[in-house]
Amino acid sequence: MSGPAVVTKMANESRFSVSIQFLVHLLLIFLCVGDGVPGINESHYLPKAKHVWNANFAPGDLFLASHDSHLLSSALAGLAAIWLPLDTVAWIGRLTSWSLLAFAWLRLCQSLNIPRILSPFALVTWVLGIAYGHWAGEWVVGGFEAKAIAYPCVLLGIAAASIGNWQQTWLWLACAVAWHPVVGGWAGICVGLSWLLLPRLSQRFVQQLPWLALGVCIGLIGVGPAFSGLGGPSVIDNVSAAQVHVYMRLPHHLSPQLFAPERHTAAIVSLVVLAISTLVYRLSISVRSRVACQNYRVLLTSAWFSVFFASIGWLIDWSLSNSRPDIAAPILRFYWFRWADAAVPLASSLVLWKWLSMANSLSGSPREETKSMPRPHHRGLLGLALAASTIVLLARLPWSETRVLPSADRLVVDSVGKIDRQSVDRFVDWLAVCQWIRENSPHDSLWFTPKYQQTFKWYAQRAEVVCWKDVPQDNAAVIEWYHRIQRCAPQRMPNGEQRDWTTEELLKLSAEYGFRWVLLDKTQQLNAPALEILYPLIENGYYPDNRSFAVFRIPEWMLDSHRK
Repeated sequence: MSGPAVVTKMANESRFSVSIQFLVHLLLIFLCVGDGVPGINESHYLPKAKHVWNANFAPGDLFLASHDSHLLSSALAGLAAIWLPLDTVAWIGRLTSWSLLAFAWLRLCQSLNIPRILSPFALVTWVLGIAYGHWAGEWVVGGFEAKAIAYPCVLLGIAAASIGNWQQTWLWLACAVAWHPVVGGWAGICVGLSWLLLPRLSQRFVQQLPWLALGVCIGLIGVGPAFSGLGGPSVIDNVSAAQVHVYMRLPHHLSPQLFAPERHTAAIVSLVVLAISTLVYRLSISVRSRVACQNYRVLLTSAWFSVFFASIGWLIDWSLSNSRPDIAAPILRFYWFRWADAAVPLASSLVLWKWLSMANSLSGSPREETKSMPRPHHRGLLGLALAASTIVLLARLPWSETRVLPSADRLVVDSVGKIDRQSVDRFVDWLAVCQWIRENSPHDSLWFTPKYQQTFKWYAQRAEVVCWKDVPQDNAAVIEWYHRIQRCAPQRMPNGEQRDWTTEELLKLSAEYGFRWVLLDKTQQLNAPALEILYPLIENGYYPDNRSFAVFRIPEWMLDSHRK
């Protein structure tokens, strides 16, 4: 075979090998997080994206009409939603973001000289490390939203930095900021500080200045809309909105004092693993491989900077949240712990898999690393790591119906009241009542809905007075959302037990917020209010079997009588 033919064959084999690797990583991502649509945040963001391009979609909804802080993702997803159903938009977004993540992960592992055969196991370790070792509830791989695109951009930026291509680093990190200012911002700050610690700063700064300026311009696409929503009608409202976000709606992300106890334990374990990984890097990897020493420096340094900023957030919460929440909340609302949740397991998993590969002579070239025969205990560690990753991954496979049920619908399925209902029946009942509403109510109708659900707009495509999940991003709308949540909260008896809504209470809320349609959970509302019931009723000789939900309408004459 001639020389050119050999080169062509090798190139084809290389492309085939890369394609197989890409598909393997994409399959692993699907196995880890590929549950039904809508995901936990897809029911929150995608209807809002649809409303950006179609104001006739659920008009009058407080959340949909509020300020949009993720303008880029909303614009693109909303454009697709003009012609496609939300389910299809979600799957297109998932496949796009997962494919970008698989590509970014391959680039990152290549830049860090991790063997191809171990790259999938490193990915699984990272995903599982976030799932079980996070402190503030962050996730990287899941349903489609802005950060599902931002995180792959961050990985591509770190991959470029690892091989010294800082021009690409700034551009990728800027793209991450444009998609999601919080994700890209914290990652960019930590990677940027790592860059400042490298030698010959003054020379490098002059060279990188044009690229930094270009990155800032790109990042403004995301920063501008995000910060424009932080203004409010008054300073008091701005501070109050921050406290609603930090201490009421999102304390599991923003206030460490309110984190679940097991999250603190998980964070400590993750931090210990990062310390061990850093020690392994210093004592083994950096000694044996000069190239690895250079490539892993940015990764580890940015991870420790993320821990540093998380510690600052913890100190602010510990020292000010109890005494001066008005000062602490506006600072804590910027998610000081988000990048640490992702960066700590990222650095730990990649360093430890690199060490295992070096100990077993699976990576590196003779020019880069010292070749040595693998020791028996090293082979045992590698086998144990491979087996553990496989076992934990198998435990997350969709063996049960819990993976079939969309994560966004678990709330409505699990929130059964005094009348017990099987979960599968609850889900079917929920889909049935939403379908009836979508087909039998005006498109501009405003609805009073149960608190324990978050997918009404997804299935029924109608506006709600308020929804717990759908907290707005801008301060002015957050205050209104808070008042509505307080006014529309389920009524309770003196002993704390939930009670039925009375007809008088519903009429009073209707006069206040202008809704005429009421959706009640019959397992929570045992006695029907004295309103016009529309569903379930006999329709064309068929009785809809829906024992979970009921639809009522408030006639105008009842409101007139109530006003009098």
